[in-house]
Amino acid sequence: MRRIKVTDELAYTVKKFNSNLFVKTRKSSFELPIERLKKLKRKRSHNYKLYIGKIIDNYENILNANPDEMKDFIIEFNKVLAVSKINKKFGNSKYTFHEEIVKAMRYEDLREKEFPEYLSGSNLKSCVYCNAQSTLAIEKRFYDKKKRRVKKILAKLQLDHYYPKSKYPFLCTTFFNLYPTCANCNLAKGNKEALFELYTTSDELDLFNFKIEDKSVLAYWVKFELHRLKVNLESNSGDVDLLENHNELFQIDSVYDNHKDVAEELILKAKANPQTYRRILEKEFSKIFPDATIIDRLLIGNYSKPEELSKRPMSKYTQDIARQLKLIK
Repeated sequence: MRRIKVTDELAYTVKKFNSNLFVKTRKSSFELPIERLKKLKRKRSHNYKLYIGKIIDNYENILNANPDEMKDFIIEFNKVLAVSKINKKFGNSKYTFHEEIVKAMRYEDLREKEFPEYLSGSNLKSCVYCNAQSTLAIEKRFYDKKKRRVKKILAKLQLDHYYPKSKYPFLCTTFFNLYPTCANCNLAKGNKEALFELYTTSDELDLFNFKIEDKSVLAYWVKFELHRLKVNLESNSGDVDLLENHNELFQIDSVYDNHKDVAEELILKAKANPQTYRRILEKEFSKIFPDATIIDRLLIGNYSKPEELSKRPMSKYTQDIARQLKLIK
């Protein structure tokens, strides 16, 4: 729910990641996407061949394309082949053209190994759309081996394509088009358009803010009834269309209505004069807690820095309310 700025440092990291994609992580027998695309190109004709050739010619740039460059590529590829023709099947093939491209570019392999390994060292561990759940989901995998049907249950990374791979398959492995999400948000979005873009070149990163209604806090204190608390998602920039789109697609208000107990705990902590507790920790345990933000984490029960909110679910909700209640700065 907080955007990430595409800095020169991040762009360099992405290029480094893509330069080694499938090379250092796979055996020498592993067929790289370019080779698969070349084989697929020989099977197709006319504009479909041109489409695949354009991917091959621009493969490295496509992988590294930033948000603005992706828009430019979409315009270029649409001139070669209209989106309406992407779902065509050829002959007896059980796959549509867009599915053939996605398979050739090895998206599932990227999702299974390379991208999770990258994310393990990053801060992106909760859904970028709702921040309420983890990016891992349980999936069942079936396959036949020696005529025996075997079932595997795996915890797999959920990735949403901001630009759907069913419409723009050439962007299926583009780093800045892959958004770590929870299974619910991924399913809810599908091929629909989300106005929230995770990556940006601007400095405007915090687009939303959770705010607890002051009147609802007063109502809560009367009988300590949880249902009286009211927390709303607001737009920091006043962009009503963005707010409505995000809420409608991902049902943010409905999701967080089931987590009012988090807001309740923060209200109780604010009432209990946490500054005294903070001073004791700072004085008695300064060697253990040299970083003041660790004490903030202990107070609110989650990460307290805006740039860390994707490390753990519910951190955005917790941080915003904690700041409103002056538990943290």
